[in-house]
Amino acid sequence: MTEEEKKYREELGNENNGAIEIDENLSDAGNALQAFANELGEHEKSKKKRFFNKFGGKGDEKAHKEIKELEEKLAKLDEQIKLKDEKIAELEGNVKSLVAENRNQKTRIENEFRSKIKFAVEDFFKDFITVKDDFDKAMEFIPKNEESENDPFIQGIRHLASKFDDVCGKHGLVCISSIGEKFDPSIHQAMSMINVDGKEANEIVAEYVKCYKLHDRVIRPAMVVVASGIPATKPEEPAEKAEEGSGEKIDETPAETVEETADEPENTEENGNC
Repeated sequence: MTEEEKKYREELGNENNGAIEIDENLSDAGNALQAFANELGEHEKSKKKRFFNKFGGKGDEKAHKEIKELEEKLAKLDEQIKLKDEKIAELEGNVKSLVAENRNQKTRIENEFRSKIKFAVEDFFKDFITVKDDFDKAMEFIPKNEESENDPFIQGIRHLASKFDDVCGKHGLVCISSIGEKFDPSIHQAMSMINVDGKEANEIVAEYVKCYKLHDRVIRPAMVVVASGIPATKPEEPAEKAEEGSGEKIDETPAETVEETADEPENTEENGNC
């Protein structure tokens, strides 16, 4: 036996903790190698058997139990991860909803603030238009002749009325004339309905006070008189149809004409009003 072979056998013997014993007295090298191979094969089988019995052998119940416990723990962890993902998705939805609600609330508050600024002078104009009504009534009594046209005082009053309208329009106050228009319940308030010749139903024939709007809001509706659409004058009935069986003659005087007018005269463009 050579020195290399002895050294190799000693290393194998140390590695296997003396599990393999080599007969150094064998003279036949072939038989020695065969015996060594057989012993090495048995040793490998023994190692595999010990390994599988320890880590997954069919007879090792403890290993199976540990593996089963690990699988159950993994399943629980997967379930917890799933629940956490669902919770995260729910929280994300809540956050998005809160952000959208906050944005809408901010927009609503800004719009309310702008509206309050826009209509801050509404109460003032509600009182002012009553003075404007009195001024318009005074303008109606100005004589319409050549002398009044050349009167500096009257010209100054008309100029003042024009300035009133310009200032009101600058701040969003608009006067709406209703004569000849169709009745609109959003800007008109009907005070009475009368029969007028040549007027269609729901046509405005007179107005007591004008309608005023501040920007797009009606601060006072117009108080108007509306035509019923029925002619005021009734046609005369023939005398033959008017006679009764008693032989008495019925008065053939035509029916009285019902003419109702507003308490206040209509405004025209000549007095500088709307």
